[in-house]
Amino acid sequence: MAVSLIVLLFFIVAFYTSLKYKFIHFRAFKETRKILIKEKNKSSYSSFLVSLAAHIGTGNIVGISTALIYGGPGSLFWMWVFTVFSSVFSLIENTVAQIYKVKIDGETRGGASFYIHQGLGNRFLAVLFSVFFLLTNTVFFQPLQVNTISESLVHVFKIDRLILMLSLFLFAYFVIFKGTERIVRFCERIVPVMSVGYIGVAVAVILANIKHFPGVLLLIIREAFNPKALFSGFSSSALIIGFKRSLFSNEAGLGTGPSVSAMAEPRKPLGQGFVQVVGVFVDTVVICSLTGFMLLLYGFDYGAFRGVDLIFRFYEEILGRFGTFLCLFFLLSFAGATVVSQYYLGESNLLFMVRKSRKKNLFITLYKLFFLLGIAIGVNLSTKEIFGFVDQGMIFLGCINLYALYRLRNDFRKEIKNYYNGENDGLLTGKPA
Repeated sequence: MAVSLIVLLFFIVAFYTSLKYKFIHFRAFKETRKILIKEKNKSSYSSFLVSLAAHIGTGNIVGISTALIYGGPGSLFWMWVFTVFSSVFSLIENTVAQIYKVKIDGETRGGASFYIHQGLGNRFLAVLFSVFFLLTNTVFFQPLQVNTISESLVHVFKIDRLILMLSLFLFAYFVIFKGTERIVRFCERIVPVMSVGYIGVAVAVILANIKHFPGVLLLIIREAFNPKALFSGFSSSALIIGFKRSLFSNEAGLGTGPSVSAMAEPRKPLGQGFVQVVGVFVDTVVICSLTGFMLLLYGFDYGAFRGVDLIFRFYEEILGRFGTFLCLFFLLSFAGATVVSQYYLGESNLLFMVRKSRKKNLFITLYKLFFLLGIAIGVNLSTKEIFGFVDQGMIFLGCINLYALYRLRNDFRKEIKNYYNGENDGLLTGKPA
């Protein structure tokens, strides 16, 4: 109940902030096109893909099926509404992250903990954010992705969980623990393939059933305003479940994304904010929606299934045995990319705390072991046991982050003025740590 109330407050603040800044985040597509295509900013493109990898996880597939199970079709509508307004937080936090990023061992690092410390001058709050981020990200959120990998492979191959856990340890060693360059390279290769592939399959399914598509849209809108779905239990209402699905899918305003966008070197800070807003749109309005459309078009009794089982049943129904392996590919790609990028997010928050310590490398090694513990938890626990902790941890991070963004609002306003007045044209490469 407390989490649901705070999510509702998030929406109210997002609505007010959008009005306050005259919906400036709606300019994101125009500005992103200029940055990524005309200016050909490679660093912005790379950070965009790593950020997508962090957010386009199993929540975009399994999470949507769960939303339909508990909130009904109307939850998709409220997911869209929340995203329209909350994406302004992504613009603000990723812009501010560019201002307060630093250089650590030749790499640009930044994020919420950095702008809380440098912008507010509050190291205690910054450390508190980093500690909670490491706990939530490594012990609770990451295991959700790993659990989907585990459940998917067990579903298809009946693989032993011990063998699976050891295989994931090897994956972590060869892909995740080999440095930022390998993480970026992995995301640059896997994210376009998995995203375009998933969107392509979804569009094909919709086109094959196009005559039923208007009915699905009407169903979503009708159920969104159905009094029973809207008010039957506050926390289980279509409105709150849709709001939560949006918030926990794209994480706009929670302070998790800026750690990735800080690696970019845009011409102006606000430009990177615009790029990340497009990522929020792709994550939630495109991919989450397509999952919902596909499931609703085929009219499954989704209340009779668990999240992963429903997705597999859907693909098996439309494509047979091939559908099983295609579904497995999407789930493994989405979850794997998220796990890889989540390591980078955690490492950035750790480096904020220990970057000046002579034992920095020891702390990083301990974090890697901690990360492996998260993998072990994900393989052996069910998502139901983990979800509650994730919601509470992420909401706590969001409260700290929104407080910081409010305090740093003048920095954001200054960057809006700089962006449109042609100031600050030089590359921003970060301050020395």
